[in-house]
Order: sequence, then structure tokens, then C-alpha cells
Amino acid sequence: MKSHMPRSRRHFLQASLTAGGVGLALEDILQLQAQAESRGQSTPDTSVIQVWLGGGPSQFETFDPKPEAPAEIRGPYSTIQTKLPGVSFCETLPRTAMVLDRAAIIRTVTHATNNHFSGAHWCSTGYPNESNRSTHPSSGSIVSRFRGAINPGVPPYVLLSEEQTRNPEIATVMRSAYLGSQHAPFTILQDSFQPDFQQEKLIRATSNLTLADDFTLARVADRRSLLLNLDRFSRQAEMVRAFDGNGSFMQTALEMLTSGTARRAFDLNEESTATRDRYGRHRWGQMGLLARRLVESGVTFVTLNTAPDSLCWDWHRNIVNDHRPVDGTDGPSRGMDISGPPLDQMLAALITDIYERSLDRKVLLVVWGEFGRTPRINPTGGRDHWGSLMSILIAGGGLQVGQVIGTSSANGEVPANRPVSPTDVLATIYRHLGIDLTRYTVTNAGRPIPLLPEGTPIIELL
Repeated sequence: MKSHMPRSRRHFLQASLTAGGVGLALEDILQLQAQAESRGQSTPDTSVIQVWLGGGPSQFETFDPKPEAPAEIRGPYSTIQTKLPGVSFCETLPRTAMVLDRAAIIRTVTHATNNHFSGAHWCSTGYPNESNRSTHPSSGSIVSRFRGAINPGVPPYVLLSEEQTRNPEIATVMRSAYLGSQHAPFTILQDSFQPDFQQEKLIRATSNLTLADDFTLARVADRRSLLLNLDRFSRQAEMVRAFDGNGSFMQTALEMLTSGTARRAFDLNEESTATRDRYGRHRWGQMGLLARRLVESGVTFVTLNTAPDSLCWDWHRNIVNDHRPVDGTDGPSRGMDISGPPLDQMLAALITDIYERSLDRKVLLVVWGEFGRTPRINPTGGRDHWGSLMSILIAGGGLQVGQVIGTSSANGEVPANRPVSPTDVLATIYRHLGIDLTRYTVTNAGRPIPLLPEGTPIIELL
């Protein structure tokens, strides 16, 4: 019987299976097939900044206050009007409220878990997981795998994060799982107990890339010595390729060393004093500014993780600052009066820059955590985990902003209409990046895994 498979596709599969006289792994076949099918299609010049509020930010104390609810539900803060008529925010976000015409709020994101790890895994990978062990690659690693960097002189996926102090398993949801180290994030860490941005940590993290001859930038004493050595690095390019056992991983490192693009992207000193002040000299402000510089330089996916261990936004004991030890020895010491102002300053500056620098079609900004908080304040003055409802902010991406999508119930318990799943958010992200939602990854055991088990782009934004 004559096959109905198009000859080009059949020829492709046969050639793939027998190339060089050896069998290829399923992942290789799928990758080559995707390349063949997308031949002639250009990669979109698009990128994503994900601001992760680990621990579960309260919908009441951020984007969905309930001023008419009883005191034990509405909480201790007042509300303010935003740039959109009839839309209110918590009073601790006044600057973000004034740029809401350039953002969209989704007030009805919902899922079925109250567990930190499972919720974070769901939002980062598209798959729920109760095992406390990451089983799927993060969205950033998926982007690294299927898109790569816009500019070969920078890494495709950068993680700007506070240092891990507790709950080490939660941070793994931002990593690459079975996709391997070549798709792991290039990571810059900050001390979570220091309010100011630590420039020395940035310098250290971006100057410790190892070349094949075991010469590291960390051994170069100063910037002048670095510049003097760059010519030698460039001349060694072919030699390094010959010793490169990790393919594109080492090639990316080499490009970062020799092109200068990455060094400039990570150099906050190239920004004016006024710009740095506008973002805020605190950790989150400078991390937000760095995220903007990175996507402008060609990084495809940047995650700004404000709480890799979930503690910052996990307000079980109090919504306001109760002056517990700042080192976290007695639990998280931050409330919205501590975390709100720096987040507000950074978000307002970042949203403004995305539009004023004509990045609003290129850069998609997504601000969310793993779940919301309980409607009723608990006996200690805090709120507990609540997967049934959370609010998120989205800006840029060429999307329809200046709107609120979905309405929560009167007491902020569940969606009253238009429920949105984490996979819908991820589908929107992948669509912006031009990643086909029908694609698969392949585990180390050879099992194909869909990028998402379900979900569609959020139609109101398109």
C-alpha cells in the first residue's frame, strides 16, 4: 500500500534514523524534525522577564483588595485608586497603580494545591508535583532548549535570585531537570538579608567562567588586565572548540568571554545615576534594572526570584512587619510594609522603561508567585496558603493591557468568573516567544513529555 506520509517527511525520518550508520535518540529526531519543519522561519526577537514572588503573595495586599469586606478579610491596609477608573490596589503599591494603563491584572488564576513546592513547580513547569523533587524543566530552561539566546554573546536564560537560606528543594523548580546543565540558568545571587544591592556579588558571578585551558576570569586582578587578555581569549577560540566536550555550552561561554556583549549587559555602571535611583538602590530595584539590560542585550528569559525559599511572601504570622530578627531565625520578618515599597518602585520603573524604550512588543513581563493567601486573617494576624485564587500582573509583549481580567468572589476566595490556570499563563509566555505548544521534551529514559499538559494563551490579552 502506498504511504500517505509526504515524501519529505518520510525521507527526513529515514535519514535521521540512519545518519552516519548509528541510531539517534528520540530527542535528536524530534529536534531535527522541528528544525526541518521550521526551516525558513525566523526566530522572533522577543523575550520574557519573570518576577517571582516566592511564598505566595496575598491578593488582598497587592492587586485585588476587598475594601467592602469585613475587617478580618480586608486586612490592615487601605486601598488606592489606580490609573484605570474603578480599579483599586493595596495602598503599598502607589507607583505601580499609576502605570496600570500599561499593564493587565488577572485576578482569577487558580489551581488545586496549597503546597509551596507543588504550586511553584506547577507555575514554573506547567506540571503539578507533590514529591518535593523537581521532575520537569522550568519555563526558562524550556526557552533555552527551544529558543536559545537572541544574541549568541549572552546566555539564553538568566536567574537573578536571592540566596537560598531554607527550603532548598523549592529553588530547583527554576532549573533544567532532565534537560541538563546546558539549559540551566546563568545565576546571579544576592544576600537576602542585606537591603542594598551587592555589586561585588554581581562582579564575582560574571567573572568566574572557566576556559578549556583552566584560565579563569576570576584570576584577572582588574578590568584593565581583563581587557589585555581578551585578544588572547579570541585567538584561542579554535583551540577551545577542539577541546570542547560540551558543544554549545562551552561555545556560549566562549562567546560571552570574547564578544564583550555579556560583560556590558551585566555592567550596571553603564546606567545613569538617575536611572539607578529610579529603580531603587535596593536589591530588587537593581535586579529589575539588570533584567531590563539583559533582555535588551539579547537574553531571552530572565527570572528575578525575590524568594527562592518562599519565605519573603509567606506571611503566616503577620501581614505587617512585626520586627522579628531580620536573619529569619524566628521565621520571615517581612510584611507588606517592608516588601511592598521596593517591589512597587522596581515594578513601576520596569513597566515604564518597557514602554518608553519601545520594548513593549519585545519584552513580556510576568509578576506572580505559587498561590494566593487565605481570605480570612488567622489568629496571629497572617494569611495562610490559598491555591484557589491569586492575582498576577502582566505587561508588554504586544498584549492588550490596561485591563483587569476576571473577577474574584466578594471575599476573595475563588474566581467568580473566567478562571485562568498556570498553564494558560505559560502558554501565553511560550506564544510570545514563538514556541510551538505542540513540541515535546524527552526525558533521560527516552520518554517524550509535552511542553504543557494543557492550557491555551489568554485570549483577552491577544
